[in-house]
Amino acid sequence: MDKEVKRINIGIIGCGHISQSHIFSLTLIQANSRKIWKWKESDVKIKPRVYALADTNHKTVMQIAEKFPVKKVYSGENAGDQLLEDPEVNAVFVLTPTSFHKEFVLKALNKGLHVFVEKPLAFSLEDIDEMIQARNKNNVVLQVGLIMRSASPIHYLKHLAEQNAEKWGKPMNILMRDSQEKPYKGAEEVHNSSWRKDQSFAHAGILFEHSIHDIDAMVCMFGNVSEVYAKINNYAGHPGIEDSVSAILNFENGINLSLTAVWNDLKYDCRLYEIYFERARLKITVDGRSEKLLDIRLLYLDEPEIELDIGEMDRYFFEKIGFPHIKSEVTGPQYNEDVRFINAIVNHNIKSEITAETGRYAQEIIEACYQSNREGIPIKIHNSKNN
Repeated sequence: MDKEVKRINIGIIGCGHISQSHIFSLTLIQANSRKIWKWKESDVKIKPRVYALADTNHKTVMQIAEKFPVKKVYSGENAGDQLLEDPEVNAVFVLTPTSFHKEFVLKALNKGLHVFVEKPLAFSLEDIDEMIQARNKNNVVLQVGLIMRSASPIHYLKHLAEQNAEKWGKPMNILMRDSQEKPYKGAEEVHNSSWRKDQSFAHAGILFEHSIHDIDAMVCMFGNVSEVYAKINNYAGHPGIEDSVSAILNFENGINLSLTAVWNDLKYDCRLYEIYFERARLKITVDGRSEKLLDIRLLYLDEPEIELDIGEMDRYFFEKIGFPHIKSEVTGPQYNEDVRFINAIVNHNIKSEITAETGRYAQEIIEACYQSNREGIPIKIHNSKNN
């Protein structure tokens, strides 16, 4: 007997830099869908595919379509709306500048489409609340692109810290550095765009646009934040777009996190996390422009520092999310988060694995940092939830 085929036709709205990472990952997922969703053992053949692309810039969308052939291409001022009207589309990735997220997410949800939207979700917490209400009303998946939630080291190191709690002692302090070349320098820089220097498109700068990932990663590992204190500067002079941040985050469990974040002109893109325990230290270096993207080391008492095995982390992560039989096909977590999004659609898990509530909480912390800078005082985060 022929098995039922479940096709998931995916539309991409916004064909900028990040879209290529997602489209590449989704293409690999399509090629590996037989293995991922175990066609031999299942009554249903899950077949996701990138079906349509949309961007206001005709040249941009056609360049992507040449690399990744699709059934439909939409371009021009109304490209996103035209894609949403396509009856063959089941799910969309909203990968536009942040200012357009709310519009496209709400339209898609209200049409009954499943939605993946890049972070930050929207300009305000109230806008995110509207998205959550629309998700619940229409009973569809809404997943936010907080990529660290799908990075295997975050899950593995959380597990390792819990497993070694007695040996390592309590977590004490976290030193976190986020340094990135200004992501709005056009063709001169890897993003090949300029919208992130315009407040009307981006809302804010490095804290909102980039360090949100790092803060969310530490929330994933260590829980809720109780209070923040931040000082913010703007050296490049783009109104509302901060490029220098120093912040202290106090966690409910007593951990203190010190964050330094900068956008400057160095040809450099690097994250550093140093997590100090009473008797140990974890050091995580993520260097986006190095041949070795990720380096993780453990120091315990007077023992020699050891490098931790990334392969072991990947194996732990995929087992944890229910896919012990697969591995990441590309470097970086986009593949992982895209698998999780499609699987949420398959299982009709409308809250997905990385919920809109998770994105809202990360932005609540960011907004508290901005408030602290404006008022010059620590800001408490009341009734916070880490979903």
